[in-house]
Amino acid sequence: MNLYIAEKPSVGLEIAKALGAPMLRGEGYIQVGSTDLVSWCVGHLLSQASPEAYGPQYAQWDLATLPILPAAWQMEPNPKTKMQLSVVGKLLRRATCVINAGDAAREGQAIVDEVLDHFGYRGAAKRLWLREMNQPAIRKALGSMRDNLDYECLYASALARARADWLVGMNCTRGYTSAWQRRGNKGTLHIGRVQTPTLCLIVARDLDIEAFVPTPYFVLRATVTHARGTFTATWQPPANAAERNAEGRITARAPLDAIAQRVSGHAAQIRTYSTTPKTQGPPLPYSLGDLQKVANKRLGLSPSETLKIAQSLYETYKLTTYPRTDFSYLPSDEHALGGAIVAAARSNFAHAWPFEGTPDFTLKSAAWNSDKIGDHHAIRPTLVRDFDLTVLGKNELAIYQLVVAQFLAQFYPPHRYDSTIVEVDCYGERFRATGTVDVDPGWMIVLGTPAARSSDDAPQALPAMLEGDPCRITSTQIDTKRTSPPPRYDGASLIEAMEQAWRFVTDERVKATIRESGIGTPATRAAIVDHLIQRDYVEERREGKRKVYVATARGRLLYRAVPIQLRTPDLTAYFESLLSNIEAGTMTLPAFMDQQTAYVTKLMRDLQEGSVAAQMPSLAECEPPARPASPAKRGTKAAPAAASASAACPHCQRPLRTRKGRNGPFYGCSGYPTCSYTAPL
Repeated sequence: MNLYIAEKPSVGLEIAKALGAPMLRGEGYIQVGSTDLVSWCVGHLLSQASPEAYGPQYAQWDLATLPILPAAWQMEPNPKTKMQLSVVGKLLRRATCVINAGDAAREGQAIVDEVLDHFGYRGAAKRLWLREMNQPAIRKALGSMRDNLDYECLYASALARARADWLVGMNCTRGYTSAWQRRGNKGTLHIGRVQTPTLCLIVARDLDIEAFVPTPYFVLRATVTHARGTFTATWQPPANAAERNAEGRITARAPLDAIAQRVSGHAAQIRTYSTTPKTQGPPLPYSLGDLQKVANKRLGLSPSETLKIAQSLYETYKLTTYPRTDFSYLPSDEHALGGAIVAAARSNFAHAWPFEGTPDFTLKSAAWNSDKIGDHHAIRPTLVRDFDLTVLGKNELAIYQLVVAQFLAQFYPPHRYDSTIVEVDCYGERFRATGTVDVDPGWMIVLGTPAARSSDDAPQALPAMLEGDPCRITSTQIDTKRTSPPPRYDGASLIEAMEQAWRFVTDERVKATIRESGIGTPATRAAIVDHLIQRDYVEERREGKRKVYVATARGRLLYRAVPIQLRTPDLTAYFESLLSNIEAGTMTLPAFMDQQTAYVTKLMRDLQEGSVAAQMPSLAECEPPARPASPAKRGTKAAPAAASASAACPHCQRPLRTRKGRNGPFYGCSGYPTCSYTAPL
């Protein structure tokens, strides 16, 4: 009897349909014909055991008992899904071959394999690897299953991730909380291998913004008249200019006033003029991170909202491929399916195909490259056709349209344009202008024009000229500008920072090792941000048209309480690279755990010595500066004042927030409903 174990019931049902035999439903499983059983997990049926399972001494949080280092790792059933675990266990006794049909990812592999280990299954096992959830794709995958042992390194990588997170999370949360509470504080400090450096990225950005001092600088522009037209050019300071700072900006106005007076109204000459034809291929199809960034900028969706929609388009509607991918390329042999995939998508937009132009399916962009994909490829539309898109919500439809557009653009010619650079000389002063002229929009008629570049030299259409041509500077203008602080993180920029955590690594030896490792995975990054918000370490705030992340007093406290090695992404990104090595088979699980054990042991020893705890601040010391009040609109009452920096809850030390009640505004604990303390405003 073959037993297929999927990650969730909906996938199990689709597999049962694809097997093509009469189905008989049971409690927690489906029998298909006389030879196949299909069951499922409901996420992880098992989880890492709690510290108490390793000894009664761990029932209380005590710094003296740390670190907790399991000699033999234990798993325990999740209480909410114990019944389904029992169902799978009974079916395993009837199975002669098990097919692991977990999601095509590290965690999907582990969800099923850990159940097999739990019940001591040692029989034959295969792996069903699904990238699409429609029936043709499932039937094709059923015909190309591999031995489950081929994925044992993937399972080892998942175990390494779970155990490392447990070691750091359990020991550091208990250790730093105990040390903090010994100083008379209350509450819990949640420490996580991935969560903490993510929080610290946000806190560090907040601190940079608060410490930022704007610096004025000046830009001299000239209006240049040529026989064939007029354009604007910007003065180029020489490298040895006295008032030129490290960024090449002029910080004093007086020298520019003198230059403007000398050149304004005087004859000049075209010093150089060059036009270069350029081409730009279509942007690659979406990885999950790229889709989350675009959806945040264009639709205002948070990373978790985008992931939820992408998962629904894949699993529920079967309109797109597997979403939890960090690859932006497609298999080379799928290029031949391009016309069929676009035709299917067009049939779904039966009432109004929203894209202009005609695709050319003989074109092959850089997206098709099997050497640049792993277990997954970029998100693309599927072959599902004649689907009623009216059943989709507004944002579901918008995300689907983004995916279709990005795929469709691969069959349009490159964007071709002419890039022109001109330099003007007047009394030895050099002015520069850049210009672009579109020759063929190519794929841009599908995706639109890329976001405007931010520069002191804004591209413009320049007239045709020759080197040596006479011209005249008819007027000048000096713009006063000020440097700006770095922007706060929003959903798009935080995901990008987590993906590119190697850029924030401070140890050059580590940076050389990890190359381009990030914090977390495509599947976990959105959840990490959500946890920080739910635990009151970060709040989401509207800033103009953007929703940004700002650290709360609790977030700043944790940042100041932990040592530098937990703040920076150095070790987290390094360990992510080690997990990749385990997956590739170049590192063993025991070797990885030895490193983790040594790391956690040192952190606990430092805590027990007492010097770290002595430096921990109170929550009141970590209150962020008061938020500037927005100017009140005419005819409206001013908003009640926010809590002062010293307004911390006397019960749990969380910050107080201004609330509105039937009798007017009041102070309430931000830890509500866990803490229900209130006070008059």
